[in-house]
This record gives sequence, structure tokens and C-alpha cells, in this order.
Amino acid sequence: MPQPRPNLPRSNSPVARALGEEFQNLHTVVRQHYSEPTVSICGGMDRIHVKTAIRPLAMLSYMHWLRTFFKNASFDGDATFPSQMTFSGDHRIIETTRYGLGVESALSVDDVGSLVYDIQNYAIRMPFLGIIVRLPIWLSPFGGGHATEIGEGEDSFRVEFEMTHPIFGRTVGYTGRCQIGRVHKTPRASRQ
Repeated sequence: MPQPRPNLPRSNSPVARALGEEFQNLHTVVRQHYSEPTVSICGGMDRIHVKTAIRPLAMLSYMHWLRTFFKNASFDGDATFPSQMTFSGDHRIIETTRYGLGVESALSVDDVGSLVYDIQNYAIRMPFLGIIVRLPIWLSPFGGGHATEIGEGEDSFRVEFEMTHPIFGRTVGYTGRCQIGRVHKTPRASRQ
């Protein structure tokens, strides 16, 4: 049974704009994550997988929010992935990295209040032209994928992320728990 969802202040975050009224159906902790821009998220990854053949591309191009994956079975050294989300339409956001590469995802809220991202296409932001070029997912070595943010308590949520290419198979994936806090702590990723 879904928990009651207390009202939080209205948010102008890209996720809130994309979901519209459905934003209020998110689990309280997931909604808080996207309601308060000063909130920091910290936690650890239970599992990280990056297919060996695409590790160099992963280091240059991808991931979601600011993540630091410390040296583990998938990365030879620490790896930080900063990104920025922008509203791109009804139930859609584009998330790009510092190099302007990213994905456009369709957003939805499932029946228990989890936020579900479904990658629709890849995006290249060209700031000097003021445009975003969209490319089909089959053109990327990463393939398509989805992410889910699942509320687990008052201040924690679980993240599940998986990408699969039709030819190369599973390319990138991770799971972990995150906690909302006000003081930034560096998350640690465990070895696989």
C-alpha cells in the first residue's frame, strides 16, 4: 500500500516541470530529492557494471547527477560524472554531461511512487548554436535503458540503473542506496 504523500513546496526542477501534477504522486523522499536544490545526496553503490569495451566512452560521456565512483572492479581509478537536467517537454527531461552528451528520457511515476526514467534517445547539446541534436539509441554503444528511484524511508531511496544494447548486451548498470542530507559526503562504491 503506498504511503501518504505530504505536500512539499512547489518545485521548479526539470523533473517537477516534466511530471506536472503527477510530481505529487512521487514517494516523499524522491519528491524531496527534486524539490530542494540545496539538498545533497550521498550513499553507496551495491553493484557497478561497465562493459570493458565501453569503459573509455563511459568515462567521457555518461551517467546521472554528480556521481563519484571510486576505484573498484569496473574502474581503475576514481571517476566523477557531473550532469545537468533540463526540461524538454511533457514527461521528458534531457540530462547532459559537461561535454554536452546525454540522453532524453520519458519520466513516469509507478504505483508505489517510484520515479522511472525510460531512455528515449541520445542528445548532443551544441551551446554555440543553441540547439540540441537528438540521435536514436541504436546509434550508441550503450544502447537503451532505464533507471528507477525507489523511496525506502523518510530520507533514503534506492537507485537501479541498467543499459542494454541490442548487439553488445548489457553495457552499464548500477544499484545503490542514497540518503538525503544537507552536508555533502563523498559516496563510496563497493567492489563487484
